[in-house]
Amino acid sequence: MKKEKKNTVTSEDNHLEFDAHLLENEVWLTTEEIMEHLHVSRSTIYRLRKQHHIPSFKLGRSPMYPKHLLNKLFLQKSLRNIKQ
Repeated sequence: MKKEKKNTVTSEDNHLEFDAHLLENEVWLTTEEIMEHLHVSRSTIYRLRKQHHIPSFKLGRSPMYPKHLLNKLFLQKSLRNIKQ
């Protein structure tokens, strides 16, 4: 008997949880747009992506970033820093 997989994904540290339905209305940004949104350099974005600190996927040759999910991720990380 097969077990059914849930549509919930968690990060490595189990602090970020989201439902697959949240991605239905997600706004996807290009590297240039996310650089402007986060006010960081291109190399910082690539480093974060390579180290799997930020979610992304490639559409053709261009990496795309989920805006709302990134905002939620950084908000949760900043709240953890305040608690420590």
